[in-house]
Amino acid sequence: MSFIISAQDYEEMKKLASLVRVMNSFGHNPATSGNYSLRSKTAPEIALVSESGIDKSQFSENNFLPIFYQSRQMHEAYLSSGRKSSDETDIHLSLYQITKANCVLHSHILDSLLFADLFYGKPYATIEGLELLKGFKGIKTHELKIHIPIFDNTQDIAGLAEQIKPAILAQENNFGLLLRGHGVYVWGESVEEAKRHLEVFEYIFKYYLNSRRGY
Repeated sequence: MSFIISAQDYEEMKKLASLVRVMNSFGHNPATSGNYSLRSKTAPEIALVSESGIDKSQFSENNFLPIFYQSRQMHEAYLSSGRKSSDETDIHLSLYQITKANCVLHSHILDSLLFADLFYGKPYATIEGLELLKGFKGIKTHELKIHIPIFDNTQDIAGLAEQIKPAILAQENNFGLLLRGHGVYVWGESVEEAKRHLEVFEYIFKYYLNSRRGY
């Protein structure tokens, strides 16, 4: 059974692939790390997830693979290709199942690790008072608190994918989660929105890290 990428999905894949290459140039994907995905606009049972082991400076729209939400299996048309989606595919699929996200970005930017260390042993980081919080969808004021869930790093991705669900559902006005010693997941209802949310997170990381250093 063949699988045809729709023109609409292909344009989104090109857009996200371009963003991945830009992110790579800013240190988000050392040593082929990081993973990315889209919710298919035309095949509701499919997520398009980045291929494992790809140098992100060379990442293209052809490096996405169709994965079924329910079975968490690659579409049969790709099974004989020898290609493999990201080891963290389950996290992407869980985020699509519990949020309105249409795009998920997973960065290994160093500041995300250092920021998570500021909240060692805590289940989330509480952020408040920053004007740039209004960069998150639906937020109109700096006078509120954002709780960013933080999880310990693990190789049990299936277990982690289930663990994050109640934590994400319990937090309002949040579009990201942190893994200690690993990186940050960010999502949005479009590639553009996910990018904007990532920029807000990067600003938060830098603000808190610099404030702790005394400058």
